[in-house]
Amino acid sequence: MRFLRAYLSVTGPCRFSFPVDHGAHPGYRTEWWYYTGNLTAVTGEQFGFQLTFFRRQLRPSNSGRDWPDPASAWRTNQIYLAHAALTDLSARRHVMAERVSRAAIGLAGAVTDAKGTRIFLNEWETMITPMGHTLRMTDDKFDLALTLAPTKGPIPHGDSGYSRKGADPQQASCYYSFPRMAASGRVRIGENEYPVTGQGWMDHEFSTAPLAEGVTGWDWFSIQLDDKRELMIYLLRLDTGEMHPASSGTLIGPEGQVTHLTQTGFQAQVTRRWTSPATGATYPLGWEIALPEHDVKLQLTAALDDQEMVTTGSTGVTYWEGSLSVNGRSGGMPVTGQGYMELTGYADPYAPPL
Repeated sequence: MRFLRAYLSVTGPCRFSFPVDHGAHPGYRTEWWYYTGNLTAVTGEQFGFQLTFFRRQLRPSNSGRDWPDPASAWRTNQIYLAHAALTDLSARRHVMAERVSRAAIGLAGAVTDAKGTRIFLNEWETMITPMGHTLRMTDDKFDLALTLAPTKGPIPHGDSGYSRKGADPQQASCYYSFPRMAASGRVRIGENEYPVTGQGWMDHEFSTAPLAEGVTGWDWFSIQLDDKRELMIYLLRLDTGEMHPASSGTLIGPEGQVTHLTQTGFQAQVTRRWTSPATGATYPLGWEIALPEHDVKLQLTAALDDQEMVTTGSTGVTYWEGSLSVNGRSGGMPVTGQGYMELTGYADPYAPPL
């Protein structure tokens, strides 16, 4: 008997059910759990951090499991990859690390049980429970050991989590965030270790469809304003230099009110660029973001220019991911904030890993 194999598709509202949807969604080709944030040590040093776990399914299946059933514990249909970074803003230094492993014999995976959801790759892990998210990673250059307690969320983006990425209904993902999380713990860089507190952001997204035709990369912003609002925006860049109409965002109010922003609901303009001496890629590190209907205009500035991620040992994607500072006006009053920015497709047109 022959079986038709196909990846699952996102075609409409996701209607998340938690805590189940914190876990993995095999059957969809690509998935990630993305943590970023800004931290301050008790002695005043400032840091940005990133810890990301990616799941990539190697071939389609009917049931979401390996197909056919694995003949041994070494056989798997899933690959896990992970990126971590720490930006020491006081010392003007950015360090990164990466990992990759097959999801076999306990090397990597995502496991949900009565205790919560554990996403792991060797000794790197995040544990999601009703009490919060615990992050652990270690490398020869730096360590992260953080607890993130959500103060908002989970917040679904788009239409009940259905986040469009193109004109085709299947060019979409299921996407939600914890947009403001109280962070505490410690970081180490080199020989120095620091107790820290701050704010984190978590994204979880899964999909199958590739980017829309002509899209070469994206610019993504997560912004935490000091007036207790948050803003997420992603810009899908076409090879013509224009923005794809599926670009969108979410404005989150102080009490968690959600406003979906279509591409016509915001304006984005580059104000400064920087060229990496390592790769020659030129990234837009200064931005002006305006939400005319909400009387918001923000200036975004990279907290450190060189926060480039060169991941030749895992995904093979070169991108910029780093801390940013925010200043501007809202309703005629000054507003400040902080956040993170991701810029892909500037070293090479974006292509999915593996």
